[in-house]
Amino acid sequence: MIITVENSVAQNLHVNPQMINDLSLTSPEAWSVRTSGDFMIIMNNLLALPVIVRHPQRFNNSRSFITAFKQEFLHLMEQIPIPHAKVRMVRDAQFQDVRFTSQQADSAPLHLQTYQNALTGPNATIDWDSHPSTVELALQLANQTELYDPDTDETIPVLELFANYVMKNFSLPAHPTLNEHNRNYRYHSGSLNDVMNAVAVDERLLKDYQQYLQNRGKSDQVIDRDIDTADDYFSFCDGYEKTIFDDLALVYNYLIQYEAATATRMTATQLRDKCVALRELGRFMRYQRLFSAADFDQFVQAISQGANDLVTTDQNYYFQRLLRNVQNQVQDQRDALTVVRHRSHQRYQLTVTLADYQPAMWRQLDLSGDTRLDGLCYLILASFGAKGRHLFDLQDQKHNYQLPIFDSGLGAQENLLAHWLGEYQVGDELLLTYDFGDNWHFKIKIDKATTESRLRTTGPAKLLAGSGRGIIDDIGGVAGLTDVAKDDPAIDRPLNVNKEQVTWVKRAEQLRRHYR
Repeated sequence: MIITVENSVAQNLHVNPQMINDLSLTSPEAWSVRTSGDFMIIMNNLLALPVIVRHPQRFNNSRSFITAFKQEFLHLMEQIPIPHAKVRMVRDAQFQDVRFTSQQADSAPLHLQTYQNALTGPNATIDWDSHPSTVELALQLANQTELYDPDTDETIPVLELFANYVMKNFSLPAHPTLNEHNRNYRYHSGSLNDVMNAVAVDERLLKDYQQYLQNRGKSDQVIDRDIDTADDYFSFCDGYEKTIFDDLALVYNYLIQYEAATATRMTATQLRDKCVALRELGRFMRYQRLFSAADFDQFVQAISQGANDLVTTDQNYYFQRLLRNVQNQVQDQRDALTVVRHRSHQRYQLTVTLADYQPAMWRQLDLSGDTRLDGLCYLILASFGAKGRHLFDLQDQKHNYQLPIFDSGLGAQENLLAHWLGEYQVGDELLLTYDFGDNWHFKIKIDKATTESRLRTTGPAKLLAGSGRGIIDDIGGVAGLTDVAKDDPAIDRPLNVNKEQVTWVKRAEQLRRHYR
């Protein structure tokens, strides 16, 4: 990353600007900084993407500035319709190596001045009455700006240009290791003479996929639908000069662009059926060991995010919906503060049991009522030794909860980040599902609930008792764990609670950071 800073900013950040090749100033990794009152505008030179940071006067070194810039850049990318799986790839590519310069790209001053005028000028176009966040400010500025795209010979919105750049330059390939089973497809074989072309590979996959569906007793109607969807998706990948293995997140583009490519408008039922068919294709790819468990998760996430983003044909990338979501998140956070204060005086005991496993593998936990449901999931998964490599969701009798950036396609209705353990009562039961391939199910039962004095807090989470060492990721679920336990009796031994308590909460925090 190359960042152009004015001399006053460079002095304040204690950096020495370097001389660089002028061509580097127009690369996607080049940014320019403009300070305007209480705001700092950090703009990508090539794509004109603005990132807004408040209160620049608080930065007295480059590290604090880069940290704030990275945080706001990530928040902005989370609101732009690109596959979430690629956000980290973009972040790492941008911030791997940071250099400062005083050299200015030719087009940067004009765009920066335009953004500054819209942000703080006498005729500013920002709706300040809505108390916009930094992400809202960046979205509003980008919404007002269009640039020429040489690939399409058209003028397109800034965010669309950035999204196209991400999809074109960042790929999320399936695992490269081929075993003897999937080597039969002869794709990327060790010998060039054995390599099939993409069309031949697709034909072989479709033939085996049809047999796979028939063996599972699918109806002719479902088989035709799933085969047609797979064939159509393979053709879409071929149009990008890729295969299904080359970019797991390309299925997101397929869904987003489907209506424009076919000149049709999908109904909600048609969209749901197409997503079901694509997920079934992912299951087949995993069954054939062409997808790893992690590949399957990434593929499913891209499908679900594409379906969620495909709510309108607005070519401006759904700005109004994005802005409204940001505003709603702010209000939800305000409401959450009241809820947490109320729940912090409640104390819960609950028992968690690994379903369908014998002898019983279980944990007894003691938690505060202000434990948010995502934290509850992390504590449970950590207590059973899950590595956090897969999706998970939490269900009760009425709702299906998930993290907002993950969607298994099972119809999640509620956000894990907006609900707490204190909403439940003694006798209530929940179900935590981890890894939608191996399908680990953890049954949660509320055994006891008490209310402490409002003059004291209820204390940290406690692991009270348990049995069994825990699960093993990617082993094939309960059946695989049962087979391993036959050779390793230690898996079924009583839990050493005192030893586990030391590292349990730390592992849960590691899971939280990992999923975040």
